[in-house]
Amino acid sequence: MQTQTIKLDNLRTHPANSNVMPEHLITKLTNHIESTGRYPPLIVRPITDNDKANTSGNGFHAYQILDGHHRVAALRRLEHDAAECVVWEADDREALVLLASLNRLQGHDDPRKRANLIGSLAEKYKLASLADLLPERKDQLKKLLEIRGRPPSPRPPQPTEQMPMAVHFFLLPHQKKQLDKTLRSLGGTREEALMLLLDRHADTVAPNS
Repeated sequence: MQTQTIKLDNLRTHPANSNVMPEHLITKLTNHIESTGRYPPLIVRPITDNDKANTSGNGFHAYQILDGHHRVAALRRLEHDAAECVVWEADDREALVLLASLNRLQGHDDPRKRANLIGSLAEKYKLASLADLLPERKDQLKKLLEIRGRPPSPRPPQPTEQMPMAVHFFLLPHQKKQLDKTLRSLGGTREEALMLLLDRHADTVAPNS
């Protein structure tokens, strides 16, 4: 994948960008770039920017950001004047699809694997330093370290008499309508209302009837 170094002054945000990063994460992103000097290249597309006409009267050749708006913000805070970019040719329709997908297509961390990863990092960095670089807060990192290597606790088998059972019975339409009305009047879930109805019925029945 070939990259180009493009001046930040020549990069334009996409007006339809909907991905917003909280301030504390932008700060961590800035710390990460400052600490490592590395970041994933931005994905941009060439556009004609008529707001900055050149001497020939044609549009100014600029680039619109499809992925990397927050990296640009971090680079500006670090007073960089350029960014590493991958240039993709995309029309307006393709740009919208990429904008809507590049920032959202991502997996989710497995908590136990994440804990192992944090544990490996904690062997090389102080926890306070990791809290400045990673998305997690210091207290969240501590919790992950607590479960590192700990086998998941097996759930005890549930007694048969405590396991839910399915109950099926058949009613005529007018009977079901009446039952539904009664259960709604009692409130709670249908199961709770049905048990309450049974309890009330039991209270009205004589012990030896």
